[in-house]
Amino acid sequence: MFVSFFPTSIREVVPRHAGSWLVKLMLLMTLMITVSGSTAAAAPASLDKTRQAQLEAQLTGELQRVVNAQRRIEGQGRDVAVSARFVRDNRQQLGLVIDLSETYVPRVFGAEMEDLEHELSTVCHQLLRDIVVVRNVEFRYGGKDVYHYFPEQLEEDKQARTVSAASAWPMAAATVVTASGHGIYYHYGFKDWRAQRDPSNGIVEDFLTPNYATELSLWLSRRSEAASHFPRSTSSDEHEPSSQPWSNVGARYHLRAMYPDRPEIWHSLPNASDNLRERNEDIRSRPLFANVIGANALFHMHTNAANDAAASGASAFFQTGRVKDQQLADNILCYMKELIQAKDSYKNYKVSSKASGGNYAENRLATMPSVIIEAGFHTNPSDAAALKDPVFRTAAMKGVEKGYRLTAEDKGCEPFKIDRIPDASGMQNTYIPVEVHYQGYPQFAVTAKVEVVSCPSGWICSGGELEYLDQEDTPLVYEVMCNGISWSPATFRFKTSLSDLDGVSPAAVEHNMTCLPPGIRSNSGTDERPSISVRPQKTL
Repeated sequence: MFVSFFPTSIREVVPRHAGSWLVKLMLLMTLMITVSGSTAAAAPASLDKTRQAQLEAQLTGELQRVVNAQRRIEGQGRDVAVSARFVRDNRQQLGLVIDLSETYVPRVFGAEMEDLEHELSTVCHQLLRDIVVVRNVEFRYGGKDVYHYFPEQLEEDKQARTVSAASAWPMAAATVVTASGHGIYYHYGFKDWRAQRDPSNGIVEDFLTPNYATELSLWLSRRSEAASHFPRSTSSDEHEPSSQPWSNVGARYHLRAMYPDRPEIWHSLPNASDNLRERNEDIRSRPLFANVIGANALFHMHTNAANDAAASGASAFFQTGRVKDQQLADNILCYMKELIQAKDSYKNYKVSSKASGGNYAENRLATMPSVIIEAGFHTNPSDAAALKDPVFRTAAMKGVEKGYRLTAEDKGCEPFKIDRIPDASGMQNTYIPVEVHYQGYPQFAVTAKVEVVSCPSGWICSGGELEYLDQEDTPLVYEVMCNGISWSPATFRFKTSLSDLDGVSPAAVEHNMTCLPPGIRSNSGTDERPSISVRPQKTL
């Protein structure tokens, strides 16, 4: 007896634009996939009192060590005490409060201060990563929040949070801003043009992030039908004041050239006199630009840094208290993880399970959902190699786009997996449907691969592949026929796997198919011996 599938070479002569059902009818058995490793479970969101106290003491000690080693910026005192404690917000999400002495408050709360705070929050997130999920890190100074010392930030935050909460997600023709982080700026102290980030492992963040913004805009256009706008220039022409290409220059200067009559975008701190005033305006210019053009979403592309070279992985940040932004940021991380870890080279690449709340001007000033995306640590040699790899970049940015698109469709985090494949049975010489029930949101075309696990004695069995070109809801269905005459039931065990267009490949599932003897002679097969053929079910 013989079990066979039609050859996979048929697919090579079928036009890619042909209707999905026609392709499936012709293929008869053509499925393809690879199997990815299982993802690690997310860290728990709760702690018992003893463990909580231990972690708070550990965090306090580590933060004190880092604060003691940090350089001080204008207005800060030398002696600073720090403590850390866990709290819960009104939605019972676990957060962390870092309380520093009032002497830690600087004269200007700008980019330098954000960098210092980010260093401290990164220490916490890295230490707690595999222990507990912390949704938000808030800073206090002498027990008071930053708004006590800089009340203008409170007004900015209130306005942006209110507008963002009232905004609606567009389903198509969206306007999106993809902002590449940093870029050179004029430093009034050194009286020169310089990058905002130092080189590390062959990367200067200012010059790498435009590649990520461009990649993201490509997939937003193709898959979300969203028009992307760049705050920074993409031109290679010389920016005369700095003698560098315009593409290396910060957003502030490009937006000044584009909107000379709108200084509120690029000169939002007209009374500032500190040396970093144009760097601070550069950071603020990105959300202010997005506000002016009425963008529906804002993405800030960054790479991360830490004094500890072991710190690694992708993360995302939203403005504390903005629920819609948090949902978007969580979805982005979910699908970045799915797409990145689908690549064999990056199946173990770390991606935070949940986004973190914070108080960054890039998000705070935006009147639409806004997310800071840290693709990896350029201070980590392994992460840095990934950040320079186009394969990694494409996978990561496809994940960001997918997170945006599914959030717009009011869908959450549901990675692609095979849920179940029920056992099937039917008469010989009739097509028996096999249902592949899946979860998640694969990018079609989806290919499937059917392998024979066990074949009854007296039968010769072989597997095959098929493809589903057009998007189809679960289950995906193909059909099996036992050709020939067998006077007793025959049960075959198959293993079916799926893979989507982006290479996301959930684990295969084994299942049985039983052919029952109808007593009808087959009109196909090899030398009239019983065989199995498989075809995808026609979808009308």
